[in-house]
Amino acid sequence: MRFENSMRNVAVAWLGQALSVLMSFVARGVFAHLLSSDYLGLESLFANVLTILSLAELGVGSAIVFSLYKPLAENDTAQVKALMRLFKRAYIVIGVSVAVVGCALTPFVDVIIKDVPDIPLIKLYFLMFVANTSVSYFFSYKGSLIAADQKKYIVSLVQYSFQILMCIAQVAVLLATHNYLLFLVCMVSSTLLQNIVISAVADRMYPFLRQRDVDPIDPQTLTSIKKNVFALIVHKVAGVAGNPANSIIISAFVGLTPLGAYGNYMLVINSLTRIMDQTFDAITAPVGNLGVTESKDYQYSVFRTCFFVNAFIYSVISIGLLCLFNPFIAFAFGERYVFPFYLEALIVLLFFLKGMRTAALTFTTAYGLFWFTKWKAVVETVVLLACSIVLVQVWGITGVVVSGLISTTLVSSVWEGFMLCKHGFERSSKRYFAMFYLYVAFALLLAAVAFGLCALVPFGGVPGFLVKGVIALVISVGGFVAAFHRTQAFAQTVDLAKRFAAKLFGKIGGLSRKANR
Repeated sequence: MRFENSMRNVAVAWLGQALSVLMSFVARGVFAHLLSSDYLGLESLFANVLTILSLAELGVGSAIVFSLYKPLAENDTAQVKALMRLFKRAYIVIGVSVAVVGCALTPFVDVIIKDVPDIPLIKLYFLMFVANTSVSYFFSYKGSLIAADQKKYIVSLVQYSFQILMCIAQVAVLLATHNYLLFLVCMVSSTLLQNIVISAVADRMYPFLRQRDVDPIDPQTLTSIKKNVFALIVHKVAGVAGNPANSIIISAFVGLTPLGAYGNYMLVINSLTRIMDQTFDAITAPVGNLGVTESKDYQYSVFRTCFFVNAFIYSVISIGLLCLFNPFIAFAFGERYVFPFYLEALIVLLFFLKGMRTAALTFTTAYGLFWFTKWKAVVETVVLLACSIVLVQVWGITGVVVSGLISTTLVSSVWEGFMLCKHGFERSSKRYFAMFYLYVAFALLLAAVAFGLCALVPFGGVPGFLVKGVIALVISVGGFVAAFHRTQAFAQTVDLAKRFAAKLFGKIGGLSRKANR
């Protein structure tokens, strides 16, 4: 059942996120052509400021979700009810706190914008972002129960449906009115309605959520939650002081217009990252179940397969990005938003190196190893911010990207791999790092070959774009198959793909036979 749930979660994540990303690009493209570049920068800035406000969550959700894996596996309804009551109370407090702090910050929004543009209602726009973040905490906690029960595909279907509808509504509003405020109203309405629907679905799936007789949480579980929450507070504080702060640094030192151009690249990067995160998030609950039911040797075998899939997918995507990123930006948003190649290459490299950590982070989260990685987040953020503040004044946006490469390479990748192997798998990390650097070196070699061949394509436009895409795909996929087809991880990946395809086509065949009766 664990495999079936994982495959459902992954399939819905890929399809839903792909459609959502497509609609997001359409909305962003319309946005870029109908409103000024200052609005693009404003949107990127406010979104990152609200990420910092989300610090109020303090990791409560992740700590409680981890605590749900065991009682769900043991059908301990009483403990699940107790944890969900704690979840509800915590998220109500968090949602209200975000609203209060956001309102208090509104008068000072101008402080973080260099050369404030002539955009009316800036403070009202900020309040709309505050409202969107605040309402996201009401009702949403019930979706975490569905996900922890290995059925995240149900939550994903609701979320993606509303995201797609939101993008359609936003495009219609912009085309009809050019009104940014109505654009934001669509965003807030979508968030609220989506959470209400998820709550209703959870109530139907778990009728005991409506029961009022709730026992106290087991003392040992409560102690574990408190410990994990403390560790996650450190993670959260460091996290929101890191990447979201980069947009504020760019806004303060470089300006809103360059931030808007950077935001276009980040839209692509973040969209791809969300697809991959959703893919690996989809297996987090099954991995959590694996961690409480299987041996360490079997867990490590599963991880090696996941790590190979992680490296393969991120290599294919990154090589494609390297060859196609700037042509896509020029087509979607206009030539004025295109960065020089060296900056594009650095952005892609940072995306790839961060992505190579995804499998390790998935297992770290599923195993609840928050305590052992808490100081990693602090060191990573200190290095990132220190380098960003210095280098942005020398190299501009390039300095911010280089700072991300430094912190990711020297801190995050090393610390996470070591802690996962030591405390998760209880074995040496030497083999993990050998695999990590082998995959990275091989991907860089394939990227150089693919880009060199793409540079030889004598024509541009759509035909040139398609030819370069084919070259990137053939080199990356063919290279990985040729190099790793004899490994155990490759064999297990092919076996999983065959099992998934058999189940998928079996269901399609069953539906077809029913339709023909």
